[in-house]
Amino acid sequence: MTRQLDALPFPGTPSPGLDLRRAVDTALAAMITPPTAAAARSLADDLLGALARTAATGDTCLVLAAAEAVGLARGHLMANREIEARAALVRARGLLDRR
Repeated sequence: MTRQLDALPFPGTPSPGLDLRRAVDTALAAMITPPTAAAARSLADDLLGALARTAATGDTCLVLAAAEAVGLARGHLMANREIEARAALVRARGLLDRR
C-alpha cells in the first residue's frame, strides 16, 4: 500500500524526494563528460545514499517510479554503461519534476 499526498504540503516542508532530486541533478551534471570508472562508482554511491535518505524520510512510496529509475541508473553506472545510466537518470528527473 502506498501513501498518497492528499493535500499540498505545508509551506516550508520539503517536497517528497527532494534528496533524490538533488542527487539526480548532481549526477547528471557530473555526467556531462564521460566519468572514469572511479567517478562512476562515486556517483553510484551518492545515488545509493540519496535512496537511503529518501527511504529514511518515508518518501520512497511517493516517488517510487523515480527511485526505481535511480536504482537502475546506479546499476548501469556500476557496469560502466554510461548511456543507459544517463537515460535512467533523465527518466527519474522527469518523474520527480511531476511531484
